[in-house]
Amino acid sequence: MAAQKKTNLKTGKGGKIHARLNSDKAIQETNGSSIVSKRSVERLYYPPPAHSCTATAHPFETAHFFQYFVKKFQRRAPLINRGYWIRMEAVHSVVKLFLNENIQRKKIVINLGCGYDPLPFQYLAKSTTNQKNMFIDVDYPDLMKIKASIIRESNNLQQVVGTLNEGTTSGSILLASQTYVALGCDLSQLSSLESALRELNVLGEDCDLLFVAEVSLTYMGTEAADRVIEWASTICQGHSRFALLEQIIPQGETHPFARTMISHFNRLATPLKSISTYQTAQAQAERFSNKGWKSVHSRDLYEFWRNEVPTQEKIKVESVEPFDEWEEFFLFCQHYVLLVADSENLEVSSHVVKSPESQLSTANSARYITVGAPFKRRWATLGSTDDGLVYYGGLGASTRLSTSGLITSSLDAQFIVDDSSRPLPRMCHSMVKLGDSMLLMTGGRNSPGSPLSDSWLFDSKQHKWTKVESIPGSRYRHAMVSIGLSHALIFGGYRDQSCNSEWLMYDIRSDNWIKLDCDTQLGQRLSPNLCWMGEYGILSGGFDRFGAIYEDAYKWTIAGNRVLLEALPTNCLARAGSILTKWDANSVLLAGGMTQDGLLTMDSSFQVIDLRTMSITNFTIEANKEEFPMLVGFNMEVTPEKDILIVGGGAVCFSFGACWNKLVMISPREEYGMAWRAIEETPLPQDNMNLNGVSRDITECDGQINEVKPISVKAPVTAGDWQAIYAERLPALVKNADIGSCISLWTPKYLKTKIGADREITAHVSQTIFMNFQEKNFRYENMSFAKFVDHVFANEKDAKELYYLRSLSVAKPTAKPAIFSTDFPGIAADFRLPIGLSEFINDKLFSSPFRISSAGVGMWLHYDVTANVLVQVKGTKRIRLYPPSDVSRLSFPAGASSSAIQNIFDEKEGAISGTHPIETVMEPGDIIFIPPMWIHATFPLEPSISINAFWKDLDSKLYSTGRDVYGNRDLKAYEDGRALINKIKQSFKEIPQDVRDFYIMRLVDELSK
Repeated sequence: MAAQKKTNLKTGKGGKIHARLNSDKAIQETNGSSIVSKRSVERLYYPPPAHSCTATAHPFETAHFFQYFVKKFQRRAPLINRGYWIRMEAVHSVVKLFLNENIQRKKIVINLGCGYDPLPFQYLAKSTTNQKNMFIDVDYPDLMKIKASIIRESNNLQQVVGTLNEGTTSGSILLASQTYVALGCDLSQLSSLESALRELNVLGEDCDLLFVAEVSLTYMGTEAADRVIEWASTICQGHSRFALLEQIIPQGETHPFARTMISHFNRLATPLKSISTYQTAQAQAERFSNKGWKSVHSRDLYEFWRNEVPTQEKIKVESVEPFDEWEEFFLFCQHYVLLVADSENLEVSSHVVKSPESQLSTANSARYITVGAPFKRRWATLGSTDDGLVYYGGLGASTRLSTSGLITSSLDAQFIVDDSSRPLPRMCHSMVKLGDSMLLMTGGRNSPGSPLSDSWLFDSKQHKWTKVESIPGSRYRHAMVSIGLSHALIFGGYRDQSCNSEWLMYDIRSDNWIKLDCDTQLGQRLSPNLCWMGEYGILSGGFDRFGAIYEDAYKWTIAGNRVLLEALPTNCLARAGSILTKWDANSVLLAGGMTQDGLLTMDSSFQVIDLRTMSITNFTIEANKEEFPMLVGFNMEVTPEKDILIVGGGAVCFSFGACWNKLVMISPREEYGMAWRAIEETPLPQDNMNLNGVSRDITECDGQINEVKPISVKAPVTAGDWQAIYAERLPALVKNADIGSCISLWTPKYLKTKIGADREITAHVSQTIFMNFQEKNFRYENMSFAKFVDHVFANEKDAKELYYLRSLSVAKPTAKPAIFSTDFPGIAADFRLPIGLSEFINDKLFSSPFRISSAGVGMWLHYDVTANVLVQVKGTKRIRLYPPSDVSRLSFPAGASSSAIQNIFDEKEGAISGTHPIETVMEPGDIIFIPPMWIHATFPLEPSISINAFWKDLDSKLYSTGRDVYGNRDLKAYEDGRALINKIKQSFKEIPQDVRDFYIMRLVDELSK
């Protein structure tokens, strides 16, 4: 392209052209992110590729074509994968229907703004595709030239599209075959596009056209995009159809998701230019009808998921990866429209919101008051105490949390918590008040595949957690209410297979759970609503396993060990992820969450429902709509004055960013004087806090105190985040990582079943609490896996022998490194590294040993030559690390990678002056990055299961050659250096001692420089 005239961007014609070019470039760059995400979906959500490009074509489901346009696979987060999957399915549903209609006709599919999307190849590879059909890709000339070049350079793609007609490639036609054409056209230049289509002879009566525009027209100016739509309705003499998939804002630009989405695209310099004009599915339908299309059907992707994705397909999708982001997925779906317009049949159809079966009464007015800063917790719990509202856990800005805090109106309040015992980090758990001062917390989850079953009481007077009887089976997204002072009732949620009861009752007096019977089995309900009115309760809503929202509601009572249900004649309580609470003697307050029939408005987010008449009273809220919260994953408390306090909540808005709620109050009062604030917990000070009799805080030697510092905590997400951690070359602790279902599944019984009770393993057997490799104070013993596991998890306090397993390669234990997925295939699917870490290590993985250890048997102090991460799956484990610079102080014999120190955790033996120890206690789900040469030792406090991942981070030529099963053979330079030292020693052998010392000191000085 000719150079553009340099002119001021604001004033000159050349400046406008320059701005246009920058905008076009930014739009083209959105293609890169999109296809990387679609490649992630392709690889995960469809079977492995079977497309071999032989004479026999293969179905779309077995052909992976994004790989030709994405150089490196990057696994996206489950929410991103699910969002792109439904986009791809929506477009393909329209294309498949078009191709399968009137198959005797010639079909032309024109993909407007196609980017690198391989849609044509996915159909041309199918044996059922009519070879007289044609697929035409259209996009910016520069982008299409690259796409055409990739096709020409790939023998596989050329075999799919067929023989290229090189002689016909002129002007806009960059590549052509009988079935595929690549056009380089700016969609704002319709005359060029039309000329190319006429040259291809696809606008006659013998052709049916389908125009596809997936998130492409919205980047154009509204008038230019409208011209494309109107042009497409008239250009073909035959039958034509138009499929549009793009963003909408059904509740306007001020909805939190819409604000985040619009802001994201503005930051990318790719604003969604049509979205303000055509905000809803209905508006888009009217747009196409006004531009000449006779039949229009529009719906959002949520409706598409509900009504057009078959159940079997939903089951298949659910099996791909753990997924629990239902609210965020549906928010995404409700902000995308799928529209199909046709040149035949006069009919306009679009999504219509139906009203709840109730009578709407006059709305009450309320004030919206911001009473605190953004409160970055979602899916936490909240319980009322005399001091205020105690919250616990939830999902923070980057990880699940294990801390608590206090919401209080007191200006001088403190919240000091005894953290000697506390629950693990979690989200999607429940908490209610019991008695005068106790809060009962139950269940929750780590990752979606790791539900929890533990229960805890928090004493709001002593500020202390106490573990109580666990709930039968693990569950999360369950509902829980207190009944009286001593009982709590649980219903629903995600339940693992060990729990077959929907209803559970807890008695604080006996610390006991009992299963309640119910004649009506309601099925799995995630995030249902449950409240207690004093003499009866109300149950409503919730998601089913595929995200559909239940519309039924029930009045319930308890008779003995039975729950009695009475159906209520209404669907006005049909929400999921909402909060239902008692408002007065005959009414309930329903707040937030999701509905089947569209996004909630600001005024419909809070509704009081009279249970006698089922009439609804909305709150007309006086507020700036741009400040209104995202009522997802939030907590709520209603004060005696009927003030509604919103604590936490928000959402990840797909790939556009996250939004967090401030601490806010909805108040019906004209004057509001109470100020609320959030106070994070402060640990209770503990002097000389000991663990197994060993000080965790200080070491002392020769009058000097060496502080044992904590390990830095990080929250990496992407491969780039892990690269940054690695580049620092300092240990880092990652809390609550998503490592799969292993945390909940790996019980002794499960492991013996999956691995094999009779499988022979080689264990370290020790009669001391700390093994030492230099002293060999342990022995190796072959035994059955069942004997080993039973002994470890019996956890006998006075056991005479302690066991430790470090797995070896099954195939060649003395020649090859251990690889967990290969050596333990029966449980390999239960464990995974976080996506970003897996992508960072990629093909550099050297070994991944599986470790199981008795409680109280330490691993000797040593260093590893390779970089590695230690992943804790079961139990807790103490780990201490020293920097490489401390090696001379830690008793390492020459040429050895393990120390002679017997027990580095011993209060006296581990007190070594001049060293710089750091330490932590690892919990299930924790990961520690251990850089090369960092000296470390571990000490399990409970029966422990962990997995390492070692990778060689240096050039291969720097490592020693020969056998290296454990990956701790020293670098070649060190081994060569030791050999040279031996030669130097021999060369000085006959020189007098004083002269020898003189020259050796000079050599040491030169070497140090």
